[in-house]
Amino acid sequence: MPRHSSRRAFTLVELLVVIAIVAVLIGLLLPAVQKVREAASVIQCANNEKQLMLAIHNYADANNGLPPSNFYQIVNPSTGNAALASGFYAILPFCEQGDLFNAHTRDIPNAGYLGVEFSPLKIHWCRSDPTVNNGFGSVAPNYATGNYAFNLVLFGANDTWNELGAVPPYTIATIPDGSSNTIGIVEASGCFPGFPAVDPTTGLNASYMTWMWPAQPNTFGPYWPDPDQLPGQPNYNNGLFFLPQIQTTMLQANPNLCQCYHATMNLALMDGSVRKISASLSQVTWSNALNPADGQALGSDW
Repeated sequence: MPRHSSRRAFTLVELLVVIAIVAVLIGLLLPAVQKVREAASVIQCANNEKQLMLAIHNYADANNGLPPSNFYQIVNPSTGNAALASGFYAILPFCEQGDLFNAHTRDIPNAGYLGVEFSPLKIHWCRSDPTVNNGFGSVAPNYATGNYAFNLVLFGANDTWNELGAVPPYTIATIPDGSSNTIGIVEASGCFPGFPAVDPTTGLNASYMTWMWPAQPNTFGPYWPDPDQLPGQPNYNNGLFFLPQIQTTMLQANPNLCQCYHATMNLALMDGSVRKISASLSQVTWSNALNPADGQALGSDW
């Protein structure tokens, strides 16, 4: 006689137990995956800053000076038409973007930063920033953003931030406090959706941080501290600069500060190295690291 085998089906209780176990495993796995992704993002940010600083060094070697905070190049001597943009725009040829630089540094209606406002670059994009979508800001008019900012205490020293084409008063070799003790690049949010579009402190637009806008006018450009916080300006605080927002949220991000969405912030120093700081850093040490010529030793918390 043929033998019939019988298979017992899962009971409802057993099925619910299996589903519960799977849910617990997923709950345990997701935080681990998120931690791995965030760790990769931190490493990517550090690499971006490293590459940007390398481009700054190459620019400095080729031009015998640091890039200006207001790149300015006459593109038509007969009319005086010029290309105006940021220091990051100036170093485009030194970070494999020479074609983009050449395409917009010529006598065209939207020369300089006006022509690249919607040109996102991976080297300027932090994957942890929730205000950015593939390099574009989530706030209208959806400019290409920048998550890295020049230290304007250095790159805009002696009021060069307020002059078109004016180069910083230092070279990498002549920074008084030393290139290894001076911050070159900090992190910043691409957009500030939780902040008023018009900064009540300055009365200027402050909803964006782009990679291409110049420091003058004081809006949108990839520079920190803001010009109004520098010596001689209305919000100068005797050389003490506001501490960064570390592991901020998109609604807390404040354009008057610099910030990151990581648990630690990557900083590129002027010697080309990249280091991390935590929220425990003191305001004095932070300010001394930003100031290239205060003559102060950095604290033990550095």
